[in-house]
Amino acid sequence: GYPVVVKPCSGGSSVGVSMPENREELTAAITNAAAYETALLAERRITGRELTVSILDGEVLPPVEIIPLSGFYDYENKYQAGLTTEICPAPLTDEESAALKAAALKGFAALRLRGYCRFDFILDGDGTPWCLEANTLPGMTPTSLLPRAAAAAGIGYDELCEKMILMAAKQ
Repeated sequence: GYPVVVKPCSGGSSVGVSMPENREELTAAITNAAAYETALLAERRITGRELTVSILDGEVLPPVEIIPLSGFYDYENKYQAGLTTEICPAPLTDEESAALKAAALKGFAALRLRGYCRFDFILDGDGTPWCLEANTLPGMTPTSLLPRAAAAAGIGYDELCEKMILMAAKQ
């Protein structure tokens, strides 16, 4: 059924992602995504709040809520200033926060990750977190999502970078 999300499997920054509402749009979405990669993913679109949860050295950082002013969190909304509001820590109930934390830690363990990672979620109307993806090499500009979450936890950008380098040196 519709709507669906179509995206290249190995892409990043939402490049090639479309959210078709019908068969005609689906055909165009497949053509668009195939311009970037031959392996594609089509999945049911989950509606709700978009959040990201970072893990740093086994600790879950405060969640960030991502609210595009229009559309979805596509490439333009990610990288053009002023098109998206990011709230950290995200305004969540204790139950929502616990569910996101548990899901991120479970994904971290299941994927056998080390060091750091960022998980992107949709939190549906029932409070269920749906994992969209794991970002094992998340953006690291001072305004990127993982550094924003670290800052909310009291970890400055320079300290975060040093911590990541030291973790990598131990591997």
